[in-house]
Order: sequence, then structure tokens, then C-alpha cells
Amino acid sequence: MNFKAVFIFLFFTIFFDTVTANTECVWATGKVLCQKNQTLVLNTIVELFDLDSPQGMNIKNPIDPDDKVAFTLVEEEDGIFRVEGCASDQDWFPGIKNQPEMYFRIFHFCNNPNGEYKYIWPIFRVFVPTTYDKHIEDPIILDN
Repeated sequence: MNFKAVFIFLFFTIFFDTVTANTECVWATGKVLCQKNQTLVLNTIVELFDLDSPQGMNIKNPIDPDDKVAFTLVEEEDGIFRVEGCASDQDWFPGIKNQPEMYFRIFHFCNNPNGEYKYIWPIFRVFVPTTYDKHIEDPIILDN
């Protein structure tokens, strides 16, 4: 009998059988501002992402890219947005939860009529039943 093959089979069966994922949901609200012309916030797209690449870098992880969790469109001139969604991250070690790391990517027209992206760092880990509302009191300024 090939004990090495049996060992490898048992190892992978046990390992993959015990790997779990941690799912968390987010309720987020905030406000975007275009100080030079607030009407330019109309049709801004606010996307909620789960970070899987190094934070704040232009390095993308080709094996496990960042996950788009949800998006919303700013439809009022006041710039208020609400977005909600859920994400899962694999727990790499049994018993240690790997919580999703959330951030916003915003596509807006404040500086450029063709639009541009703005990333909002740092990541946050505020999950349901708490609402992440930091950007109501501290609005996201879209101007350069």
C-alpha cells in the first residue's frame, strides 16, 4: 500500500473539510462633497469593496482580487449615500476569524467631466447591526 498517497489524501481531506469562511454584512451611510460645485456629486457611484490586496497600494492580487460587495448611485445634490452588502473571507486558521476589510471606491465627476476614481482609506470593520456612518460627520471631499 502506498502510505504516502494515503497520507496526502487524508491531509487534504481533513484540511479542506475544516476550512471555513467568515461572512459579515455592512450598513454604511455617508456624504460626498464637491466644494467647487455641489451639483457635480449627482450620479456619483459609491462602491463598497472587501480588501484582498495590500491596503492603499496599486498592487492587485491576481489570485484573489478585491471583492465588490455593493454599490449605490448618489441621486440627490446633498451627496448623501447609503450602501449595504455582505462579504466572506476564508478563515485560514481554525478558530481564528478572518473578518472582511471594507473600503470605498468612488467614481465621480467633480474634477473631470469624464469622471475619475477616488479610494477611501483606511479600511473599516464595522458590521451589522452597527451602521458605519463616519462620513456623515466627516464628509468625503471629492475635489483635488
